[in-house]
Amino acid sequence: MARKSRIEFPGAFYHVLARGNNKQKIFKDEEDYKVYILRLKRYHERYKFILYAYVLMPNHIHLLIQTGITPLSKVMQGLQQSYTYYFHRKHKTVGHLFQGRYMTILCQRDAYLLELVRYIHLNPVRSGLVTNPEDYPWSSHLVYLGYLGQPYVEKDLVLKMLSDDESRLNKIYWQFIADGVIKGHQNAFYDMIDQRLLGNPEFVRKTKQRVESKIQNEEKEKKHTIHSLSLVKNKTLPEILNKVSEITAVPPDCILGKSREQCTSEARCLFAYVAVRHTGVSNNCVAEFLGRDPSSITFMIHKTEDKINSDQILYDCLSKITKVFKA
Repeated sequence: MARKSRIEFPGAFYHVLARGNNKQKIFKDEEDYKVYILRLKRYHERYKFILYAYVLMPNHIHLLIQTGITPLSKVMQGLQQSYTYYFHRKHKTVGHLFQGRYMTILCQRDAYLLELVRYIHLNPVRSGLVTNPEDYPWSSHLVYLGYLGQPYVEKDLVLKMLSDDESRLNKIYWQFIADGVIKGHQNAFYDMIDQRLLGNPEFVRKTKQRVESKIQNEEKEKKHTIHSLSLVKNKTLPEILNKVSEITAVPPDCILGKSREQCTSEARCLFAYVAVRHTGVSNNCVAEFLGRDPSSITFMIHKTEDKINSDQILYDCLSKITKVFKA
């Protein structure tokens, strides 16, 4: 069955799950956990999303995020790519760190926020890593209890949903989590509709309606703009490389390297496409710059051309790059 496209709009509320490739560990030591949390903080500051809860397990990650203007795909692209780059440099590894696409469930916030926070914070207990969730240091559970200061974790809304009695909030929250241990694994949190949605029928209907309207508007816009991205002269290959790197969050040395990771490969193809199609650089010059055969540059360009009408993120990246160059 074909994968469903992601549903993205400002204010969307997601349960995100990212697994290590082939179930491999994505955190090998204490420093790895700390680095990922620092990146969560950095991208929170950059993209202004709301982070309600997280847990970092040895081979997978759960995040509970409500997006702002920046779509989730952009947030996760930067977060996962930057951590992967760090991990490979530190541990001298190559290849895919994460398993394919991360899983996203668009949820009905008011109906599922409390339960999903509990579900995420109890993950280390269900996995047998600890007996008490307080003993696991790599989740936002300790933030909710007041033992850890991470202001980028939005705990106030969740706690107020439990009680208005601020003097008893910690105790009430602790009991709420403890009650969840008895309930065990909740399959209901994966009982999705259309592979992507978790909510009542009215929530699902309105969300699908919103998505269909968005797709129709985007298709109309693309038909009018895709051929109007004019040629921009007098841009050097290093300038193009740096701008593609900035927009895609893929480091320049990765684009110039030999990595075949999907995100890196797509950034490299976009670089070749922009250089040849939008700045007039020859295939041979791009091939020499990348250290590749000219025929491979042609392949990269055609690959990007084939995807640009169907891949919204790729289209947005191209639009941003050419807009900056024309300014």
